[in-house]
Amino acid sequence: MVICFQCPDADDSSEDTKKVYSPLTLEKLAMQRLLREEALAISALKDLPHLLFPVMFEEAFINGHTKVLTAMIPVWPYPYLSVGIMIENRNLETLKAMLEGLDILITQKVRSSRCKLREINWRNEYHDVTGIWAGSHELLPRLMTQKQPVQNSPGCGVKKELKVTTQLEITEGRLDESDRYLFQWAQQRKDSIHLCNRNLEIQGLTKATVIEIFKFLHADCVQDLMLCHLSIEDFDFLNPYLRQLNNLLNLTVCHITDTLRMGDSDMSLLPPFHCLQKLSVNESPYIYGNLKGFLRCLKKPLASLSITDCNFSQSDLDCLSYCSNIFELKSLNLDSINLCDLLLEPLGFFLERVGHTLKYLGLESCGIQDSQLNTLLPALSQCSQLRVVNFNDNDFSLLFLKELLHHTAQLSQLESEAYPVPLECYDRDVILKHRLEKFCPELLDILRANRMPKEVTFETSQCFNCGGYYIYDLETESCHYEI
Repeated sequence: MVICFQCPDADDSSEDTKKVYSPLTLEKLAMQRLLREEALAISALKDLPHLLFPVMFEEAFINGHTKVLTAMIPVWPYPYLSVGIMIENRNLETLKAMLEGLDILITQKVRSSRCKLREINWRNEYHDVTGIWAGSHELLPRLMTQKQPVQNSPGCGVKKELKVTTQLEITEGRLDESDRYLFQWAQQRKDSIHLCNRNLEIQGLTKATVIEIFKFLHADCVQDLMLCHLSIEDFDFLNPYLRQLNNLLNLTVCHITDTLRMGDSDMSLLPPFHCLQKLSVNESPYIYGNLKGFLRCLKKPLASLSITDCNFSQSDLDCLSYCSNIFELKSLNLDSINLCDLLLEPLGFFLERVGHTLKYLGLESCGIQDSQLNTLLPALSQCSQLRVVNFNDNDFSLLFLKELLHHTAQLSQLESEAYPVPLECYDRDVILKHRLEKFCPELLDILRANRMPKEVTFETSQCFNCGGYYIYDLETESCHYEI
């Protein structure tokens, strides 16, 4: 643990506490005034210019004018409507109001000529093309006419009047009240509404809930899956359902425990996924000794692999060098994997194999030492496509850190680089700030001798006493304290 010799004064009087005041636009002020009288606002919809619909909808959604929301749906003048940027204000009442508007729309014998609505997005994310635009609305008309990217999801090709895209979260084995209402509503209108679940999150397992969900879930629509706080015994029940996710692109697994079969094993935890592009594993004791079996779920080359806050055995590290479906990686993140007691030759060999594709390399807080670094340097030099590297919080002396920089200086595509400060900047776990200020300009000169670096930082370990750290960056070329 590193303890600062003298932590900066916690008095925040030196900090700039000025708050930037952003005045409301005339549009927003006008909408707020209009919405004070809901009946007047609803009657104004027939003459409201298209550009003002997003402004009014945002104000009505945030401030709970549910009657206005209901009235706006049947006359929405754009093909898409997303509530993603207002997700904090999403609740059961606003959902009911929007669904009531959809009911009016799908039961109309003669649809309003100005209504173009085809899809509502009820997810916690931002879209480039939506009916609600974050910031200036000047770009909205152009964006509304842009062609939507084709989604590779056969289940979403079902011909229905309207699509409602949402995410599903099962927390502690239970469905959120809004989610349950939405699914019951969609089931009753399945001839007209296609409910498309792009994101599925399961935190804790209740078998009855999973069985219920997969009765009406369009499994081919699911592209993002998160599995949390499960035991490997839970997968015996889950896997028949997971096999239905034929178009899964992103899988996140965290807090998976193995209480019965801990140790070296080739057991495959997951079913095969034929479209998976991104795999993330975090804080899962199961991984120790089982990485080889875990990666058997991959049936096509993976683009991104992230394994963090887990323990590796030597066999886990070894298996990276011969798992063929990770030889085209664009991103590799092994942050907080303790590698100090392992032989890193297999990792070096793996970096050689992915050197033609790898763009991101994360090795933060891996405890890598000088002698191990030497093993990786030749392979690192071959990673010609790297854009981002992170070596923070590893144990490099000044001599070996300079050697690392001589190698990364040859990587012309690098845009962001993060390095630890050399061990010489500490004395008995005390940060020596003056040494940091002395060494870092020398280290930057090594990079500048070969190319013009864009974003470079040198960072100390975190202070045990105050939780802060010192950082020297290229932009300011100075050492400053952060917390």
